[in-house]
Amino acid sequence: MHDFSNLFPVRKCEFEINNELVTVLFIKEKKSFIEKIIFKNKTQKPNKIDLDKIGSFIWILCDGKNTVANIIEKAGKEFLENEDQMNSRVEIFINQLNKNHLITLYQKEADNK
Repeated sequence: MHDFSNLFPVRKCEFEINNELVTVLFIKEKKSFIEKIIFKNKTQKPNKIDLDKIGSFIWILCDGKNTVANIIEKAGKEFLENEDQMNSRVEIFINQLNKNHLITLYQKEADNK
């Protein structure tokens, strides 16, 4: 797994919060062959992903202000999990969000003062 602990994740999709749990709303980028034939003139409705408590907590922190390392630290304190387990869990989750184009990972440039 890549070391991306100093990167800043930023959400790329809309979301809803209901009872402290997040539902991510996104449009699938590629339609399947059948979707193209059946729904070619239909407007696309967003797909939804319901996140659990930890996923919701992480999603909210993907605001471009927190590094992955900060998110791991905050999630560990919030859910009192073993540091290695939380590290692995957050990294896997953020990696999946990035692969599915739900977030973007940025590296901030250092100020040259």
